Amino acid sequence: MRICLLSYRGNMYCGGQGVYLYNLSRALAELGNEVHVIVGPPYPYKMYWATMHKIKTPRFNELNGDRITSENLSPLTFYEYTAAKFGNFPEILGFSIRAFFKVKELIKDHQFDIIHDNQCIGYGLLLMKALHIPLVATIHHPLPIDRQIAMYLSEDAKTKIKQILFYPQFMQKIVAKKIDRIITVSEFSANEIVKHFKVARDRISVVHNGVDTELFHIREKLNKNSDGDYYNITFVGNCENRVKGLLLLLKTMRYLKDNSGMKIKLTIVDKWKEEGIAPPLIKRYGLEDDIKFTGFLTFEELSKQYATTDLIIIPSLFEGFCFPSVEAMACGTPVVAFKVGALPQVMEDGKTGILVEPGDWKAMAKAVAKILKNKELRDSMGKRGRERVEKLFTWKNAAEQVIEIYREAINAHR
Repeated sequence: MRICLLSYRGNMYCGGQGVYLYNLSRALAELGNEVHVIVGPPYPYKMYWATMHKIKTPRFNELNGDRITSENLSPLTFYEYTAAKFGNFPEILGFSIRAFFKVKELIKDHQFDIIHDNQCIGYGLLLMKALHIPLVATIHHPLPIDRQIAMYLSEDAKTKIKQILFYPQFMQKIVAKKIDRIITVSEFSANEIVKHFKVARDRISVVHNGVDTELFHIREKLNKNSDGDYYNITFVGNCENRVKGLLLLLKTMRYLKDNSGMKIKLTIVDKWKEEGIAPPLIKRYGLEDDIKFTGFLTFEELSKQYATTDLIIIPSLFEGFCFPSVEAMACGTPVVAFKVGALPQVMEDGKTGILVEPGDWKAMAKAVAKILKNKELRDSMGKRGRERVEKLFTWKNAAEQVIEIYREAINAHR
């Protein structure tokens, strides 16, 4: 097949959608398909198995930073700039419109069999319907969930109002109903899409994400620090995304420090941002000497971090799938997380890690301490996690299932 993949953010450091694009495109190409990728910034690394077409969509922070000049000002950019100033998030609409014109240009030379959108769900997809090419979309989870959790974590009315304005949930609800087939990554996400977007369940297919089991593998754990034994736990995620639960993570760390009797260090795989939400929170909880930021890591570095840390902690209040949990399991490392979203389907509670009630940071701290104090339990959970990944979560399996969905969409379109 000739496949056209769309992703408004292409780089893997932007989150799960970038990881999904990179790995699924490669798996599709390895099955013998011709893959074209239309992406917005920040762009992915070179993907030798696909033809990449870059869309110059201004990022939200650029729009807020007054970097738009007369040289790049167009009606669409003017809308994006104005919307951002009022606290909206115009990036996905802007990308979808530009992607439509790019697809329209490309089909002169490339007769695509299928267009596959990755989490954008912008109005530009409605324009693509006029191109008479079957259209499917992966919705990792519906945006209303992000807004609900962001409002729950907001500490004042002003912040709550900002969250209401920020998320373009109504656009996605309209567009989702017009897409030929929807792919999502868990039964939980499928049910949430039905609930929030009112899409018929029989139009939604569940295809679990995969993990590169050759890259993410079991290694020997690190020796304890020479200046005194301590345990290392790791958090992988965007600290600026309130849904990822940084506040609850720091409360967990403070409780562990005060009550566990163990020396514990936290490694955060994210970039330190002086003006971000992390510095004042870390100072508030007195954890300046207990936390290290790695910055962005290569895949190899990330794999080593997963494999050599004692435990992965996931304080998210929602996860449509959760790549860090599966990547950690592939590396033989146990996981402690809240019992939210797809995590009860991805993990085996008590066997590959421990799940606790959402938001209960004291229970999370106690689960962390329980695993750290029992090496036999850690080793057993790590082994079971690796076995579960090899059985259920590979990109080859995911790509084969996606191809079947493409065929169904194409046959229905004839």
